[in-house]
Amino acid sequence: MSEDSTITILADRRESVSGLLPRLQELGAHVKVGDLEIGAFVISGAVAVERMTAAEFVESIMDGRLFHKAGKMQLNFARSVFLIEGDVYSTRAPIAREAIDGALSFLVCVEGASVLYVRNPTATAERIYSLAKQAQKNLGHDMAFQRVKVSPGRQEALFSIESFVGIGPSTAVKALEGFRSVFAFVNASVQQLMSISGIGQKKAERIYNSIRWEDGQENEPGGQQDSSPSGTQHRE
Repeated sequence: MSEDSTITILADRRESVSGLLPRLQELGAHVKVGDLEIGAFVISGAVAVERMTAAEFVESIMDGRLFHKAGKMQLNFARSVFLIEGDVYSTRAPIAREAIDGALSFLVCVEGASVLYVRNPTATAERIYSLAKQAQKNLGHDMAFQRVKVSPGRQEALFSIESFVGIGPSTAVKALEGFRSVFAFVNASVQQLMSISGIGQKKAERIYNSIRWEDGQENEPGGQQDSSPSGTQHRE
């Protein structure tokens, strides 16, 4: 393959240990490794790919990360693809089948994402290469790493608030309307956080604690303690 027709794939640094990169290179791809803010791979300026095992996919539904991730991908790329390795219905995670179905439907119908299933990492690499080859037909220019551009202002503020545990899109909107800024939100007391519909005491304490946690402390930071049982997730 000539240099002009080489398929270039941008890979997030966390994929360096996945075993996918050597296979992509064997297939003929030029792989550039760096720090991507969203997605595991960027296969063109318009298409980002997130690779997840079935267990990781289900876990991201349970803790809400999937929906935040999908929103950022949709905001910054014309097309987003979720590659899932394995069977999402056979992970033995404590989640209802309806919740998985709902998450998949949300990705496709609301976020406009494509969801593809693959058997294993080798199949994942081959699928990514095939997608990149199609996406880069007649591309005509080099790809380069760049930070994901989130629209400044309200959208950026909402994504910042959604990044906190237990805060989904609807609660983020209420929080921003109530506090008016991310700065006011992160400096709020437990009582002030509880003034937002959808944030109860336990969730407010957990948000308060997570903002004030310092590296090197025990799992539960000092001050306002999270009184929820160990391992319990409070989600919307």
